[in-house]
Amino acid sequence: MQVKVRYFAQLRELASKDEEDVVVEPNETPKSLYYSLSEKYHFPLGFEYIRVAINDEFAGNDSVLTNGDQVVFIPPVAGG
Repeated sequence: MQVKVRYFAQLRELASKDEEDVVVEPNETPKSLYYSLSEKYHFPLGFEYIRVAINDEFAGNDSVLTNGDQVVFIPPVAGG
């Protein structure tokens, strides 16, 4: 199964890319995917600080991903 992951702000900088296709296991959740990517890219933020959207809609931590989903991880950002 494969999903497209998009990164924003600090996560984009640490991953050194805007997006990538990621192979995931059946019944994978955004939370488990984030922690897997966090190990790979050394994301400093815990998942509790991240908002997640699946296919352009905010989603819960334990939503089940399906083949072809677009997953967006959004860290907190400061503005002014």
